[in-house]
Amino acid sequence: MGSRSIKFEKIFNARDMGGLRTVHGDTISPGLLLRSASLADATETDKRILQKQYHIVKIIDLRTETERKEKPDVIIPNADYQSNPIFDESMAGISHEKGLNEEQVLGSVPKLEYLYRQMVTNELCRKNLGEAVRNVMEHDFSKGGVLWHCTEGKDRCGLLSAVLLSALGIEYGTIMEDYMLTNEINKVKVEKYYQMILLAGKTETEAEKIRDIFLAKEEYLNEVFLAIHEQYRDIDTFLCDGLNIPHNLIEKFQKSVLLKNSGLYVEQ
Repeated sequence: MGSRSIKFEKIFNARDMGGLRTVHGDTISPGLLLRSASLADATETDKRILQKQYHIVKIIDLRTETERKEKPDVIIPNADYQSNPIFDESMAGISHEKGLNEEQVLGSVPKLEYLYRQMVTNELCRKNLGEAVRNVMEHDFSKGGVLWHCTEGKDRCGLLSAVLLSALGIEYGTIMEDYMLTNEINKVKVEKYYQMILLAGKTETEAEKIRDIFLAKEEYLNEVFLAIHEQYRDIDTFLCDGLNIPHNLIEKFQKSVLLKNSGLYVEQ
């Protein structure tokens, strides 16, 4: 699982969905579906990797308008940029990019289990999520790959990844492993922030609260799927009725990105 991580200079928490296997034994083709944290600090080397090595031609930014204005993405040559915010400013709680002091941070950290549930139960969030899913599925993958990101590449990015992997037939345990990979990638950053808060004279409880901003936790993603199964018969029903994704688009997406046996699906 960890071998799918992509090493950039200034793009963090990046990985390729390629190589993950479906419940039917098919495999996601490498280089077509990438996820990451913000591209705001991408270097020239990072840009070349995305353009030349991964042939990324569409970038989907899941951040709010304020987040995008604070730290706009670096432009990747020949890539189509599209904004698909999952929620608005009032629901976002804290932006990890804001220059707040410790007291402001501690007072503005959202309850993440609630935030995750809202992303699939709130009507506006669900509409926005559906648009982001369609934005990926409708892409012409013969032209190159898609990268989607939020700020840390964990919550909004993790949710979109989980929904897309579900649509491809990836089993839940593998989806959770991919989601939790954030903790392995971010462990140095997480420890740095934890120690900074302690050195600022805060308690361990307060330091853990800040640390959790940068951590993936199983209960967060579990809350999403619990909410889905409370309202829909299964994930397919959620995709079609909850996110308004037609069956034929899901099938087209599967044929575009899945390797079956020794080659790509070929659309008849």
